[in-house]
Amino acid sequence: MWKLATAFLLVAMPAFGELIRSDIVYMIDGDTASIGEARDRVRLVGFDTPETRNAQCSYEKALGDEATRRARELVKNAGAVDLVMLPGRDKYDRGLGRLYVGGKELGTILISEGLARPYDGGKRRSWCK
Repeated sequence: MWKLATAFLLVAMPAFGELIRSDIVYMIDGDTASIGEARDRVRLVGFDTPETRNAQCSYEKALGDEATRRARELVKNAGAVDLVMLPGRDKYDRGLGRLYVGGKELGTILISEGLARPYDGGKRRSWCK
């Protein structure tokens, strides 16, 4: 019976985590990372940060720049981060994942600091006031 339960758990867990050095992670913006020499791009799921490249207003740009700066700071200071890759890809062909810094999910940290908001796909709310 325990073998069947173990086999079920292994099949039911699609994500895998990998502890990686912070110096091979480049935060493109607050919710997108580039990993390793291959520069594999990963869209971090579960949260949304303001745009930095195609911001709709100066407020969004400023907040997006701050979210990016803070994400880079957290990753750099961690020394190592846990990257959990999820199945699938987004519409820009980026891998999907979650990034943990010091045992805390990056998105949760940025949300608590007012630099991100929860997001589960679909239409994004405007950051402009």
